[in-house]
Amino acid sequence: MDSRTHIPPLAALNAFVAFARTGGIRRAAAALRMDHAAISRHIRDLEQRLGTPLRDRETGALTQAGQSYHDRIAPLLDELANATAELRNQPRSLTVTCAHGFAYHWLLPRLGAFRRAYPGTDVLLRAVDANTTFHVSGVSPHSHAQIGYRKDNDATPEARELRSVLIARPAVFPVISPAGLMAMGGQPRTTADLLQAPLLLEEDDSEWRLWFAAQNVRPGPIQAAGRLWQAHVTLAAARAGEGIALSNAFLLGDDLESGRLVRVQPSQTPLIDTTLGAYVLRAPAQAWDKPALSAFRAWLLEEAARQEGTTPAGR
Repeated sequence: MDSRTHIPPLAALNAFVAFARTGGIRRAAAALRMDHAAISRHIRDLEQRLGTPLRDRETGALTQAGQSYHDRIAPLLDELANATAELRNQPRSLTVTCAHGFAYHWLLPRLGAFRRAYPGTDVLLRAVDANTTFHVSGVSPHSHAQIGYRKDNDATPEARELRSVLIARPAVFPVISPAGLMAMGGQPRTTADLLQAPLLLEEDDSEWRLWFAAQNVRPGPIQAAGRLWQAHVTLAAARAGEGIALSNAFLLGDDLESGRLVRVQPSQTPLIDTTLGAYVLRAPAQAWDKPALSAFRAWLLEEAARQEGTTPAGR
């Protein structure tokens, strides 16, 4: 049988230690802001549980057994009190790292709402390269969360010390500037016609090839209008009229609403909704339930669900 089942109630232990330290029932009651009768009852119940007297009824002093018991449990109760106080008073701070596009166009405009909802939690947003590993120089892993885009064809195993939760699986679609669309002569007739259009590549053509395959188009040679570093640079080129970029709602911000970019919509072959990956929140398992991370994770899932018009993913 687990010996912890025989541990007396915490209230009785606190009453006994207070009595031992103050030297009297009434003084212990004043220290704990309790009625003196309750202190007497707790000590009496404790003696019955232990099967031995802890207080000499004639002198009011501790018995030898009572003194020995006090000397052993008092430091433990002090440590419990200190640990509880430290946890309650620990700084609610969190450093969130994510790629530049996600940071600038989706997360940053919403952080004000988070700070208003959780005024006691301090979040430092740090934009990093999309392929940055979890461990970032100058960031403590105990107060660090990373938002990353994990492609469906990425077979890299997750680090054992990390926990993760899916934020969203956004649809991916092509966008272009109004000037770029005009230079193309308007919307393409079929999806396959895009193979002859100026396509902006994010590092290489792998994402475009996966997207064409999902549209039931066999990708032949791709007309690269430019090979660029990461999604936010590719979108900047699209806004400048350099070509067509693949993107999703989390990276576009208000580009579509403002008219800076428009969706490419072939006139004869409707596009098939396509997802190529997911946004994932990662953090060390030992920090997963810390107050700052728990608050941010719950808020992030709610916001992502609102963006996609879905219910929040599992927390």
